[in-house]
This record gives sequence, structure tokens and C-alpha cells, in this order.
Amino acid sequence: MALGAAGLGVQAQEGKVSGWLEVKGRKTALTHVCALAETDRLERGDKEIVAVLLSTVPVPDELRKPGSDLAMWAGEEARAGRIDGIILMIDPATKVWSRGQRLSKEHGLTFYSHTSTSAEGRVLRFEPAPAGAAELAGKVSMTEPMRGMDENDGPWRLEAEFRTPVVQQEAVTARLTGAAALNSPQYKAALAFNAACQKKDLEAVKRSMDANSQDMLAKMIEQMGREQTLTMLAAMGEDSMTLKTVEVTVRGPKAEVKLMKSTGNERNETVMTVALENGVWKISR
Repeated sequence: MALGAAGLGVQAQEGKVSGWLEVKGRKTALTHVCALAETDRLERGDKEIVAVLLSTVPVPDELRKPGSDLAMWAGEEARAGRIDGIILMIDPATKVWSRGQRLSKEHGLTFYSHTSTSAEGRVLRFEPAPAGAAELAGKVSMTEPMRGMDENDGPWRLEAEFRTPVVQQEAVTARLTGAAALNSPQYKAALAFNAACQKKDLEAVKRSMDANSQDMLAKMIEQMGREQTLTMLAAMGEDSMTLKTVEVTVRGPKAEVKLMKSTGNERNETVMTVALENGVWKISR
């Protein structure tokens, strides 16, 4: 990884941050930072991205480890009014910050992005500072405010400096393609989930999920209702069942199952995460 050859242990210590996030003229001090390396799902291959959460409260110890769904936790906490802040997605190779997710009580997570072919044209600026192995440091700023999803969500801007350890991904223990991927327990776990979703079989959906994912499903049902949740899952399952080419990347107790289909010059793909729970592979957050 471009941030340094040395990996961190299972859990990283918290870094330091100073700065603010301003929304509609109201500034909020950012006091905590946590960074996790993960596979960039918006890029092909195994390109890595670093998710940096700048926030008003610390990230729990159990989430500062490889494979944690930092964004999901932050979004849920934001909706509950317990956290404010922003997630920066920074390319560890180029040191470019071009997108991320902002936390808000109204929306939980709001996606934002700005790309430019030149450094001078970038609205989102990251000026890296010298950093040690498996560490990221620098200053983030914006040349102009960005708008949110609605008038309650912006305009907003950010200015902060931080230094933080980066929690590394688990090392790849296997890469499976072709028949090996199709016959893998990881792919079969994803297939079982998609089939259950397509059939709107709620109990089968639950059985295909690990405990954390079941908790998330329960919250979705509480917020959206049972029928609307099942309808959304059915559409997702039906779409995923059309993707036949499979690649499986195993990282110890977790794996990424990539489902793909190419039509002409277009390529559709989705990545599903599965994890071992009591010796059985299941859909994971």
C-alpha cells in the first residue's frame, strides 16, 4: 500500500484532527478521526481507497478494525442525532480527495463528489503531509461551498488538518475465478441471499445474513415497513441473479464476491461482502 509497508494490528489507535465543517453558516468543530483502507467499489479491479471519518465523537473500538462498515455506523448515528461529520475518500496512491459522504440528521449519509482533470480545477483539496508507515496526514479544504440534497442540507464547506493511523485490510488469502468461484461457499452464500430476496422470503433472507446484517434489516423494516423492504430486496435480488460471471477475493474470515455481466461495451457489476459466522459464510455489512 502506498501509505507504507508496515501494517497495523487488528485495531488502530485514534489519530488527531482540528478543524470545522460548516453547513448553512453554522460551524461544527471536528474532534475525532478514524481511517480504514478498503477496496474501491467504484473502480474495477482491486484498487484501494482510504475512508477517513472526521467527526464530533470517537469511533467505537470494535469498529476500528479491518472490514468494519464505518459509513453504515456513522449514518445510523447521524440519523439519531449522536454524531456529525464527514467521510473523505482519499486515493492512497495519488493522494486525491474527490468524493465521500457527509453526515446529516435528515439523510444519514449524503454522497458528494467533484472531479477535475487538473489540480487547479478541484473544489475538494487535499494537501498531504509527511506521514509514517500505514499513516495518513494532511490538510483538507474547499475552494467553494457545495450544495446538499435540499436546502436543509447546504451549502456546506470543510477545513481541517488531521494525522491518523490507517487500519489496513486483511491480507488476501485466496482469489477464485471460473468454476472455483462458482463452486465456492462464498459465492453460494451470496446466491442464497439473492434467491431469498427475489422470492421475498423474509425468513430465508434472515438466515442468509450474519447477526449485524440482521440488525440492519430489522431497522430497515422498522423505518420502511415489511412490504416496502421486501420489494426493494426483491428488485435487488432479481438484478443480481442476472450477473453470472463471478470473482471471489477472500481475506481471512471475510470475502468480496464480485458478480459481473458484460453486454457489448457495457459492463454491470456488483460486489457483495460475506463473512464467516460460526463456520458458515453469510452476507455481512
